[in-house]
Amino acid sequence: METADERRARLVGVARDLIARDGVANCTFRRLAAAAGTSTRPFTHAFGTRDNLLREVALSTWDGSPLDVEADGDVVAALTTIGEHWLPLDDERYLAERIYFEIVLFALTRPALREELMAYSTTANSRIAALITMGQKAGQIRADVPAEELTMAFWALQAGMAFTGLYETDALPPEMARRVWRDGVARLVRP
Repeated sequence: METADERRARLVGVARDLIARDGVANCTFRRLAAAAGTSTRPFTHAFGTRDNLLREVALSTWDGSPLDVEADGDVVAALTTIGEHWLPLDDERYLAERIYFEIVLFALTRPALREELMAYSTTANSRIAALITMGQKAGQIRADVPAEELTMAFWALQAGMAFTGLYETDALPPEMARRVWRDGVARLVRP
């Protein structure tokens, strides 16, 4: 028998597949029920609202993220690893990043969903800022720019690279993206 957590994970998977195929605008409980071969009840019971389901789908793309990676003396390497996780460097990450971006853009018109997703971004920002501050104290990260500013520059670089990797797949193949990312992080943060 399927547990509630297993059911939620399965339903999130159905939603991810539907969004990947038809887009977030077409991710309705009725379409999800048809894709799952069930009524809408399992979706409404597990998530209540479409926005709650979309939040869970977006957050599922963070699974396995290295946000808690230890710096082990090399803060630049830790930052590089963290940001690289969200680059579309293989088919799985490409799909996850595309779904995440699509939900984030959709959330711009949904204040409650946007606020919930921003809470996770704030957590990620805090982690990056803490690593940058640690690196600044150790002389590994430039100290002439505040940690908060470097944090936003880090994520702007990462999001730009991720979007470019999604949109310009032929112009920015994975190996080039990896090299450009690593070089970009080093140029951004090294003293």
